[in-house]
Amino acid sequence: MAEDNQSKFDGIAAQVERWREELAVPGATFGLSIGGEIYTGGVGATHAEHPLPVTDETLFQIGSITKTATATAMMRLVERGALDLHSPLRDHLPDFRVADEDVSARVTPWHLLTHLSGWTGDVFTDTGIGDDAAAKYVEGMADFEQLAPMGSHFSYNNAAFCVAGRVIEILTGATYEAALQELVFEPLGMARSFFFPHQVMLHRFAVGHEAGGRVLSPWAIPRGMNAAGGISCHIHDLLLYGAYHLGDGSPLLRPESLAEMRKRQTPSLPYLGWCGLAWMISGEDGETRLWHTGGTNGQNAVLTVVPGHQLTLGMMTNGDKGTALHDRFNKAVLREFCGIVIAEPQVIETSADELAQYAGIYKGAMREIDLRTENDALLADIRMVRPWPADHAATDQPPATAARCGDDQLLILDGDHKNTRADIIRDDCNEIRYLRFGSRLHIRQ
Repeated sequence: MAEDNQSKFDGIAAQVERWREELAVPGATFGLSIGGEIYTGGVGATHAEHPLPVTDETLFQIGSITKTATATAMMRLVERGALDLHSPLRDHLPDFRVADEDVSARVTPWHLLTHLSGWTGDVFTDTGIGDDAAAKYVEGMADFEQLAPMGSHFSYNNAAFCVAGRVIEILTGATYEAALQELVFEPLGMARSFFFPHQVMLHRFAVGHEAGGRVLSPWAIPRGMNAAGGISCHIHDLLLYGAYHLGDGSPLLRPESLAEMRKRQTPSLPYLGWCGLAWMISGEDGETRLWHTGGTNGQNAVLTVVPGHQLTLGMMTNGDKGTALHDRFNKAVLREFCGIVIAEPQVIETSADELAQYAGIYKGAMREIDLRTENDALLADIRMVRPWPADHAATDQPPATAARCGDDQLLILDGDHKNTRADIIRDDCNEIRYLRFGSRLHIRQ
C-alpha cells in the first residue's frame, strides 16, 4: 500500500511542477497524509529576486486557514467552562459595538465562527504591532455597517474572527498569539508555526508575488488581524494540524466538541456546501470534506480533510495564480486517493432576456460588481473599491463574461476571476437583494 501511495503521489508531484510552470507560479509546497503516511514535496523558488529552492521545510503563510485554529482554541475555552458560544458577546466584551446597536447587544461567538454576523468584514486596518493591536482593531469596529440582518445570510467575515481572537485574549489573559501557542501549537507539536516576521525570518520562507513575478509588500497582514489569517508554517505542520481534525479530538478536545466543529451550522450554500465552526463542509457521507482556503498578499493556501478516507491534503503557493494550482492539486489527490471526482460547473444556455434580470450594480466592502447584458451575453465589471494593501492601486480589467450554471447561480468564464462562482439571493418578495461573490455579500443598488 505504501509503495502504491508513493507512486500515486510521485505522479501528482510531477504534474504539479508542470502546472506551476504553466501558471507561472513562482513556488509551491504541497503534501498529503493518509492513514498515518505522509508525502510531501516542493517546487520552484521562494523569491523572484533572491531565489532559494522551495522544499517541504519552507515556510509559507496559510492565511485564513488560521480561522479554523482560532475556532479550535475557542472550543478549548468552551470545554474549560470559560465560554458559551450562544451567550451574548458582551458577556466578555461589554464595550463591543458595531453600527447596529441591536446586533451589538445580541451577537454571540457562534455568529462569529459561522460568518453570520452580517456586518462588513473586509476592513484591513493596521493597528500597529503592539500587544494591544487586537483590542484596537475591535474598538475601531464601532462604525462597521450591516450588509445583512444578523443570522440571515452567510457572508465571509474577517473582522468577526478578529473579534474571536480578542475574546480569546480576554479569557486567557494572554495575547492571541501566545494563547494559540499554548492551546493549539504546543499540544499538537507544531514547532514550525509562527505569527511574527521576526520568527519566520530565522527559517527558509516564501514571499508573495503578483503576475510578472513582482515581489509584493507588505509581507504580513496587520497584527490586529492575526486571528483571521496570521499563521505561517511549513507543509508538515499544516498536515499535522489537518490530521488532528481527522481524529477523535485527542489531545485538544473531547469527541463531541470536535464533532460540533464538523457539524453543519448553516443552511446549504450553493456551490460552497455548508459552514461548520470555521470549517467549510462539502460532500456527503464517506465523501464529506472539511476544507478551508487562505489568501494573503501574493500567497495562497488550501487545506482539505477527508475523515472517511483518513486523508488530509495541503498546498501553499507564492503567486497570484496559486489558487488555480491548488484546485488542480486538490482534485487530483481526491481522485487518485479517494475516488472522489468533483464535477465541474456546466454553463446553462440562457437567453439574453433571462440574463437581464441579474443586471445591476452590487456593492460590497471590497468590490463593486456591475452586471450588464451586451450582445446577448452577461458581462461583469469587477472593481476593487477598498484594495489591500491600501496603497496598491487596483488596475482596470476588461469586463469578464458571466454565464448561468444553476438556478440563480453564475460562473465567471474569463479574466482574473475565471471559474469564480457566484449566487443570487432574493428577498421574501422574490426580488434580487444580493450577489454573493467570493463568498461575500454584495448589495444590489
